[in-house]
Amino acid sequence: MALADPTRLQVVELLANSSQMSTSDLAELLGTSLSLTCHHLKQLVEVGIVEKRKDGQTKFFSLDREALSLALIDVKAFSAQQFQP
Repeated sequence: MALADPTRLQVVELLANSSQMSTSDLAELLGTSLSLTCHHLKQLVEVGIVEKRKDGQTKFFSLDREALSLALIDVKAFSAQQFQP
């Protein structure tokens, strides 16, 4: 699951506090390489939690808050099923 990774959770947190961020800004704040940051962003885009916009050479990312809410509801339901006595 995309949100199981601590770095991806950090990306979601950073984007939750910003309207959008570039790949390089995210990499700097995360303290990771551009390559690793792109890998994590790709995972989040693929599951629909993050949206990508390109402006020239720069890629900007923003949080799809509705998709994130739905994903968290699914996680909560899954957890409830897994941990029933």
